[in-house]
Amino acid sequence: MPRLVRERAPGAVVHTDAVQAFPWLDVAALAAGADLVAVSAHKFGGPKGVGALVVRNGVHVAPVIHGGGQERDRRSGTYNVAGIVAMAAAMQATVAGRQATAERVRVLRDRLADGLLASVPGSAETGDRTQKIAGNCHLSFAGVESEALLVLLDGAGVCASAGSACTSGAVEQSHVLSAMGVEPERALGSLRLSLGVTTTEADVDLALEVVPAAVARLRAS
Repeated sequence: MPRLVRERAPGAVVHTDAVQAFPWLDVAALAAGADLVAVSAHKFGGPKGVGALVVRNGVHVAPVIHGGGQERDRRSGTYNVAGIVAMAAAMQATVAGRQATAERVRVLRDRLADGLLASVPGSAETGDRTQKIAGNCHLSFAGVESEALLVLLDGAGVCASAGSACTSGAVEQSHVLSAMGVEPERALGSLRLSLGVTTTEADVDLALEVVPAAVARLRAS
């Protein structure tokens, strides 16, 4: 990707948002050609409010916070030493267990996705499963709206998110799903169930029980 960007836009700076990727992928290898790479500690077990920005030599970053010139004049202010150390420890633990965790979570994700596709008529999986991170389960359900589905799931103890957003009181189709070619009806009925290192078989069992019932209830109403 960086090579393609530079071929078409010489002098462009390539920034890679690797916040979601770090727990699952070798970011150092995948983003080797990027100019800027960002990660956030809370996505891999570290504390919230701490992150890292890797800057390629020769790339200038204009500071947003000015003052004492810390962090090579990129972000002034007192270092959060405890947060930085905690992030480093979480990063080391994540890298050490990444492969085993990804394999375990991928099995859970596939069981969840296959179970929902089999039990909910009019359901479809978004994207190529082999090209997703292990913890991503994204489906769409014809005949329901995501926001209403989320309310029912939350009440039943299942945390999820929608591929659509509410703007000025109206539910709008996700521009990302639109760019992927997902039909408007399905995009408005999309659901993302994220799995992670703490996800268990019992969590998947609960989702497989609750989601089909919630979809059926909405369709009936």
